[in-house]
Amino acid sequence: MTSSDWFLPLALILAVALMAESVRQLRRRWVLVKVEGVSMEPALRDGHEVLAKRTRRIATGDIVVVAAPDPDLGWAGAKRAKAPWWVKRVAAGPGEPMPGLDGPVPQGHYFLLSDNPAGEDSRRHGPCPEAAVFGTMIREF
Repeated sequence: MTSSDWFLPLALILAVALMAESVRQLRRRWVLVKVEGVSMEPALRDGHEVLAKRTRRIATGDIVVVAAPDPDLGWAGAKRAKAPWWVKRVAAGPGEPMPGLDGPVPQGHYFLLSDNPAGEDSRRHGPCPEAAVFGTMIREF
């Protein structure tokens, strides 16, 4: 075989590897999450989807996607790889007063609230650690 006989298969393998890496990189930076339940109504309805981008620039009022807390362990049990995603609004960031509670939000945490008072959020589980936050909502579908 000549070197030109190897070129096409090698180029094809390289193209497939580059596409696979591109998809992997996109999945690390972006996530599409389906809203389940009424906790974010009226802003987001059950069945809608939100596109979120990984970021550490999170501000009060942003809608974020976070790893859901463990029902028994709370945020300490939130494992991004295994937990379902929650969509919540940032009510207060580090150092800001926690709504309805005494004291500021601890450093490295966010106080998250549902838009609908019936939702489950930081009022039950406490401030959410920054590590559980994937990123902010970019667009709703």
